[in-house]
Amino acid sequence: MSLRFEQPTLHPTEQSRAHIGITDAQVVELFAAYRLFGFWRIDIDTGHFFASEGVHAIFDLPYSDGPVNLTELMSRIHEEDRSLIAETFEQASLHGVGFHFVYRVANRLGGYKMVRTVGQFRDDRSGIVGVTYEFVEKLRGVCFQDNTISS
Repeated sequence: MSLRFEQPTLHPTEQSRAHIGITDAQVVELFAAYRLFGFWRIDIDTGHFFASEGVHAIFDLPYSDGPVNLTELMSRIHEEDRSLIAETFEQASLHGVGFHFVYRVANRLGGYKMVRTVGQFRDDRSGIVGVTYEFVEKLRGVCFQDNTISS
C-alpha cells in the first residue's frame, strides 16, 4: 500500500475563498455530499483516539464521543496493512511529520474497500489530527429508452 511522509510547513499558503463567498460550514457540507469522511484526533499524552461519526461509519463501529476502541478498529483493517499503519504513526510521532496512507478496510460484503488517511501534528504538538475517507469508484450510468410501440 502507498505511504507518503511530508515535511512540516511552517506557513502554508491558505487557499482563498473570499471571492467565491463560501463558508467553512458550506465547504464541509459539500465534501460530505461527495464522499464519506470523518475527522479524528490522537492525544499524544494518553494515546486515546477520538473520531467523528464518519470514521465510525467507515469502520462499521457504533458511534461514541469517547475514545475509540483501537483493538476493534484495527480488527477491521486488512491484516497486511496493520503493520504499515503502526509504522506510520510511530515514524510520524518520532519525526513530527504529516502523512498519507492508503489501506484496506473490511466492508459489509465480505471484501474490502479502499480508505485513505491524512494526518498532521497540531501546532502545539499535543496530538495528531486528521481525516479519513473512503475511495469512491467513479461509475457512469447510461440508460437508453426505446419509445417505439410494438404491435
